[in-house]
Amino acid sequence: MVYAFDDTQGEKHAKAKAFLREKMAEGSACLSAQNLAEFHFVMTQKVRRPVAVEKSREWVSSLAVSFDVHSYSFRTVLQAVEYQALTHAPFWDALLAAIMEENHVDTVYSEDADFKKIPWLKVINPLA
Repeated sequence: MVYAFDDTQGEKHAKAKAFLREKMAEGSACLSAQNLAEFHFVMTQKVRRPVAVEKSREWVSSLAVSFDVHSYSFRTVLQAVEYQALTHAPFWDALLAAIMEENHVDTVYSEDADFKKIPWLKVINPLA
C-alpha cells in the first residue's frame, strides 16, 4: 500500500497505484486496522519524503471508507502467537494472518515472502 502513495518508488509506485485503484473499483479487497496503522507510521516516518500527519490522516480515512477494515481482539493476538510459534513468521505477519483467518480471507497481496510461512495463506505479489 505504501508504494501506491510513495511517488519516489518509480515503477513500484505505478504498479501499486494501479493495483490499489483496481481493487477499490472492484470492491474485492479488505484491510486490517493494523495495515492502516503501519501505513500511517511508514508514510510519516520511514519513506524517503515523509508526509505530514494531516496528509496521512486524509489517506487513512480514504482507505478506511474504500475498503472493509477488520480489527482484532486478544483472541486474535493469541492465535498470532500460535502462528508465530508454529511457522517462525514475524509476529506482525502472524497477526495479519490471524486477522485474515478470523474474517475468512485466504489471500494476501504482498511482496513479503514471510507470508509464505503460513501454510493456508495464498500469497500474491502484485508488483511481480
